[in-house]
Amino acid sequence: MVWVIKTKHENDQGETVGLELESEDGWLDANVRWDGCMEIHLYLVTEEGRELSDTLHTCDLQGLIERLQSLDSVCRSFFFQISGQGS
Repeated sequence: MVWVIKTKHENDQGETVGLELESEDGWLDANVRWDGCMEIHLYLVTEEGRELSDTLHTCDLQGLIERLQSLDSVCRSFFFQISGQGS
């Protein structure tokens, strides 16, 4: 996935303290602060346009990724087994 920097926020010393990012496909955007906290916006993208669907706030992106990967693993395991395709 490619991220586009929409806006870069700097302090008086010229250090980057925030970024406004958008995924190339328009499905996500994020406002990220220097301290690692961020707000992630999920969009419903249709032919008619782009509509905000949900917002997440986290200060632990890696922890969120790990939890989502764990959720994905449980779902894949459960649904793979009940569909009769499991080993």
